[in-house]
Amino acid sequence: MRSYFFVNPWWLRRFYSKATFSIPTTEGTIYLTFDDGPDPEVTPWVLKHLEEHNAKASFFLIGQRVKDYPDIVEEIIAKGHAIGNHTYSHVNGWKVDNQKYFDEVDQCSKALKAFTTKNLFRPPYGRIRLNQLSNLTSEGYKVIMWSHLSGDFDPALDLDKSLSALTKATSGSVLVFHDSKKASQNLKELLPRVLDHFSTLRYSFKSIT
Repeated sequence: MRSYFFVNPWWLRRFYSKATFSIPTTEGTIYLTFDDGPDPEVTPWVLKHLEEHNAKASFFLIGQRVKDYPDIVEEIIAKGHAIGNHTYSHVNGWKVDNQKYFDEVDQCSKALKAFTTKNLFRPPYGRIRLNQLSNLTSEGYKVIMWSHLSGDFDPALDLDKSLSALTKATSGSVLVFHDSKKASQNLKELLPRVLDHFSTLRYSFKSIT
C-alpha cells in the first residue's frame, strides 16, 4: 500500500518550517534531486540523460556509497551538479536516537569533505524529528525536502499518476528521484519524460546552491 504523497501537503511544509520544500524564483526553473546514490550503473545513466538536456541537479548521497564509489562522486561534481548529505547508512530519524542520527550525519559529512564544502542535507524517507531538524539547521545545514515525489522506489507505482503529478510542478518545485537499483526501472520510465516535458516548456534545470 502506498504511504506517501506525490505532492507534499501544505501542513507538512508548515510542520517542518525550517526545511526547504521549494525554492522561490521568477524564472522557469525546476530543481531535480536524486537520493540514495552513488550507484555504479544507475548514476551514470542519470548523468547521461541530464547532460542531453543541459540539466543540472542535486544528488543526496549515502556516505557508505561515497566511500565505495568516489570516482562516480567525482563525475557528478565534474559535470556541474551539487551533492548533499543523506546520512552514512540511510537511517530513519524517527527510529534512532538523536545522537545516533547526528553521528550518521557527521560520518557522511566527513566522507563528502573531499568533494564539497556545501552543507546540503536531506533526511532519508523525509523522516526527521523537529529537534533533529532544529539542531542541523543551527549547525549550518540547509535541510532540503521536496515539493514533488516521483515514487520511483515503489514496485507497485502507478506510472501515469506519478507522471501526472510531476508534470504539474511549477517554477521553483523540487522533484525527487532515486539513482538506485531498486528504483531504476521506474526511474528509466519517468525521468526522460519529465526532462522532455519541461524542456519543451523551456524550463531550465538547476542544482540547489
